[in-house]
Parts: sequence; structure tokens; C-alpha cells
Amino acid sequence: MKEISIAELQKDMKRYFDDVSASPDPLVVRGETDGDAIVLLSIREYNSILETEHLLSSEANRTRLLASIRQMEQGKTSPHNLTS
Repeated sequence: MKEISIAELQKDMKRYFDDVSASPDPLVVRGETDGDAIVLLSIREYNSILETEHLLSSEANRTRLLASIRQMEQGKTSPHNLTS
């Protein structure tokens, strides 16, 4: 994860925004004091985080997802034609 200062961001804001938009990696912008920072990430990455949070938000869905992952890892899957 790349980390820059606020001054660096201000010097070339468009380039940093373009880089973040084109990459799955977030950009940490250090604040004026230690421990003070912000994180910039693309809307795709933000939406992905929200989707993951939603999928894992209920115990029943978490259980189904983990069971499906185990089946896949154990080779207990079968192909299906979804374009009929």
C-alpha cells in the first residue's frame, strides 16, 4: 500500500486520483500528526468492500458461502449451463 504526505498529494492530485482509480490498491495520505491519515480507494474497490460486508452480514449467508467454498476446494462441484 503506497503512502504519501498531504503535500505530495497537493502537488499532483490528478495523477494520484487517476492512479487510485486505475488500481485495486488504496493510497494512504498521511495527516499532519502521527496516526492521522486518510485512505483513498477507487469506487470499484469501495463497492466491493460493501458487497462483501453485505454477503457476510448474516450468519445463514456466511454459513452457505463457507460450505460452498469447502465443496469447491474438495472438488465437489459440477458445471451448469446458465445460458439456455
